[in-house]
Amino acid sequence: RAALAGLDDMDATARRRDEIEAIVTELAPDAEIFGNGVQRLANTTFFAIPGIKAETAQIAFDLAGVALSAGSACSSGKVGPSHVLKAMGRGDSLGGLRVSIGRATGAEEIEAFRAALAGIVARRAGKEEAA
Repeated sequence: RAALAGLDDMDATARRRDEIEAIVTELAPDAEIFGNGVQRLANTTFFAIPGIKAETAQIAFDLAGVALSAGSACSSGKVGPSHVLKAMGRGDSLGGLRVSIGRATGAEEIEAFRAALAGIVARRAGKEEAA
């Protein structure tokens, strides 16, 4: 019964996940959202942005007050390329960022994510221009 009662929350959670993914593709059109377009968990997104190392981005998000993870949940705490991305044929990737959300995730948290990502993407653009 408890699981069925929580199903209504999943639609709202999926909309917030989709909003986060829209922000990612708006600010970094070259980003890859893993699992996009297939049935998946409503509370999680996993993406990579070319030219941005996941661990570096994770630190920048943390400094901006946004908690997320570099890599998949099953790779948590491990150093090295994600075996999940490798199995997906993305072993050459700089890693992925995993964002988990829940019913308490609101507009403030999503806006903080947007602001942090905008700064990260701007730094990437600055490095590309300098090269």
